[in-house]
Amino acid sequence: MMTSPMCSRLPHALVWALAFVVFPPATQGQVVLKPKLQPKTTRLYNSETNTKQILTLAGMDVETRATQFTITEETLGARGADGTLRLLETIRKLQQEIALPGFTVTFDSSNPGKKAPLPQLEPMLDLLRAISKAKTTLVHNKLDQVIKVEGINELIKGLDPAVRKNFSTQFAPEIVLSRWKNRNQRIPSKPVQIGDKWEHTSVMDLEAGQKIKIKRSYSYTGTVKEGPNTLHRITSRSLEATLSQDAPEGSPTKITASKLKVAKGTGEILVDLEHGIIYSDSDTTRMTGTLTLEVNGMTLDGRLDLTIAINRKIDSPQK
Repeated sequence: MMTSPMCSRLPHALVWALAFVVFPPATQGQVVLKPKLQPKTTRLYNSETNTKQILTLAGMDVETRATQFTITEETLGARGADGTLRLLETIRKLQQEIALPGFTVTFDSSNPGKKAPLPQLEPMLDLLRAISKAKTTLVHNKLDQVIKVEGINELIKGLDPAVRKNFSTQFAPEIVLSRWKNRNQRIPSKPVQIGDKWEHTSVMDLEAGQKIKIKRSYSYTGTVKEGPNTLHRITSRSLEATLSQDAPEGSPTKITASKLKVAKGTGEILVDLEHGIIYSDSDTTRMTGTLTLEVNGMTLDGRLDLTIAINRKIDSPQK
């Protein structure tokens, strides 16, 4: 009995179809979410950070709040012969309000000469004045990885030595470089597909050697439209938080122990792959728990309730 040529091909076609379903190609539906830097471009970003802290010591609540708003310009030059690419970050506007018990400190880069309500708070404004003039250059290699930071030493060299010492852990070149590397590692460089999850621990270097680490779970949820832009959406959930301090020598206050947990924490990153940028980046995390302070040789046990909300979004047309 003879079989027609068409019929003889059917079993082979069925085998290939089944193989495609059971063993799909590795790249099917996958995308590399890490944006590729685009030389000779300039972007403007609006950033707002809000913090609320309630520190309870000896049964008394001490509440502080801070709001910071910045407009930052990021300019990429031409890629060098060795593949390096330099990004110049310039702060165009800086506003900050810090509410402390009994008074409020405000700073606006459009009126930098405004004095603090108390003379002992003037060094805080000196730091903000220096930051408002900051121009920092990030040097990337041919793989778009940050390998060097320039301009940081100039940022704080004119400050009072005591202030410079207190904030040295925030503005040391190696710390800033590590912070940028850590930030860029949130988004994997390997292909992912909808539903894929991964984890990353972010590090925040604060004044007087304080450090907050937050472990987050990230998930790729697909694309969304915002105006003409097709954006890739990544959501995050805060899992764990730690607070530690490597206090400078002579510091009157030290955190000697802490145990925090995440009460609530969610975030979102929108990536514009066409223009090679993170279009927006937001996160709100609330941490609560206990800590032990050493103040002028005295040990105090307390509780901390800390919320940090960050929102950063592009604010200029693509150019």
